[in-house]
Amino acid sequence: MAIRCLYCGREYDVTLFAFDRSITCACGKTVTCTHEQMTDEALLAWRSEERKVREIRAMADRIASLIVRGDYPMTDIEIENQKLRERISELFPDKIDLYNLIYESRFRRLKDQFRK
Repeated sequence: MAIRCLYCGREYDVTLFAFDRSITCACGKTVTCTHEQMTDEALLAWRSEERKVREIRAMADRIASLIVRGDYPMTDIEIENQKLRERISELFPDKIDLYNLIYESRFRRLKDQFRK
């Protein structure tokens, strides 16, 4: 769900407003959103999105820790990596490109650092 700046119309993801925070828009105005302003449907959607993000983060953190441990076979790490890719495509089909930008480079860096 997007929250729109009342002055310029720029949209921001509702997750930026966790715990009744406010942000400064690019136009310089303050944008706020309290949970009371959100409809029940929007709040449920936001919580669902948060659960999905936590799941992806947990899977990625597990892969990172397996790489760092050093005693886990790289073949098995690649299997876990493939599971993460598949799960991201299920939960966020329009954001699979972010996997390559964020997680693929993170895992490559860890492999270079801990698996040489």
